[in-house]
Amino acid sequence: MSGPFSLEQLPHLLMLLLMTLLATIGYAVLYHVPKRAALWVGMVGMMAWLAQYVAVQYGVSSVGAAFIGGLMVAVTSELLARLMRMPVIVFVVGGIVPLVPGSSAFATMREFVTGHDLEGLAKGTETFLIASAISAGLVIAGTIMRLDRRRRYEKAPADRTGAAERD
Repeated sequence: MSGPFSLEQLPHLLMLLLMTLLATIGYAVLYHVPKRAALWVGMVGMMAWLAQYVAVQYGVSSVGAAFIGGLMVAVTSELLARLMRMPVIVFVVGGIVPLVPGSSAFATMREFVTGHDLEGLAKGTETFLIASAISAGLVIAGTIMRLDRRRRYEKAPADRTGAAERD
């Protein structure tokens, strides 16, 4: 297999996917997501993490990969919300959990506490950019999906008097 992946890495990747799925389902339970949606929330988080992971493996920056992950969360959340007739936020909140740069934020604080202000500032800037990229991906994809829905449900054009045209 060519590229950044090999067959030897498959068991490790499957284990990471399983752990991501379980962690996301755990957050879904913590936030009282309805039982019928908990597995789907886990799948959203797992797919978003996989998209981010693959992007990094193919040389995309951590900020760009976070943006791709945010796009994945928004698109899959919008689609699942329509299919399951539930609010989009049910899927988004759990879905972004694997993307949140928690370890990067911790490293930022550690650098500041140990007196390495320049390193802390650099790490903090990176953390801020990653978080911003996730939210930008969510907003852009969510807006596009809503424009599509709005276009589908537009009313028929009315004549000058305001009454709809009749046959």
